[in-house]
Amino acid sequence: MGPERIRTPILAPNSIHEQEAGPADDTLSIEARYLAEIDELKRRNSELEAAVIARDNFLAIAAHELRNPMTPILGQVERLNRMVAHDLCTGIQIRTALDLIDQLVRLFIKRATTLLDVSRMTSGKLTLRVETFDVNQLVRRVVKAHEPNAEHAGSALTYAEQEPVMAALDALAVEQILDNILLNALRYGCGQPIDVTLGYSDAQVWTVVKDRGMGISQRDQSRIFQRFEQAVSGDTHGGFGVGLWVVGQLVQAMGGEIKVDSAVNEGTSFKVTLPRFITQTR
Repeated sequence: MGPERIRTPILAPNSIHEQEAGPADDTLSIEARYLAEIDELKRRNSELEAAVIARDNFLAIAAHELRNPMTPILGQVERLNRMVAHDLCTGIQIRTALDLIDQLVRLFIKRATTLLDVSRMTSGKLTLRVETFDVNQLVRRVVKAHEPNAEHAGSALTYAEQEPVMAALDALAVEQILDNILLNALRYGCGQPIDVTLGYSDAQVWTVVKDRGMGISQRDQSRIFQRFEQAVSGDTHGGFGVGLWVVGQLVQAMGGEIKVDSAVNEGTSFKVTLPRFITQTR
């Protein structure tokens, strides 16, 4: 018998590689799953951080927008108290003052119910409620509501009456725009006169609020419509710095534009131009 031959098993071309790489593949698979889970956790954490920021932004805006209409309400109450205390008013005057306070409170409630729309500004989902109304009447009402506040600030607040100016816009948005600009003028107007004017054409309507206060530098004019920005550093006048941001968002939502003409110590003029008629789908 010849020597026994040792038979070497014939392996498939990649079998040794597969046997050696099998555990490594498992390790790589586990690492990949871990990395994927870490990425998912990071994504969820980023979403939660964004939600917290959105909540804080909304709360700041809500506080601002709810506080603003309280100023003229309190002003009317204080004026009525003074009139009664000094026996300077008639029954008709008291009734007129109470009617105005009632109107302001109703507007306050209406504004409170629109805070959801304000929150939607931060997500670009603002919904307009278009209606046909007289812009002249709205401007006159807003100006009259701020007369006590202007009196307290020492500013003469004037508005040149117009004939009825009918428009199809979001009336509450127009009111908020004028309200915020007037509050800004009274806050920084240094007790100087403030003029409100209304103009219109067939296609557009515009309002101008001009004060003679401290003014805004050219550099600051580029940022006053940003959220939480104020034109005066170290501002002691109060406010969250969101009023003009709200103005900018509302003007943009209705397809309008706002222009600022100002110089330091020479006052400020805000001109808001809106299309006179818009559709609900804008």
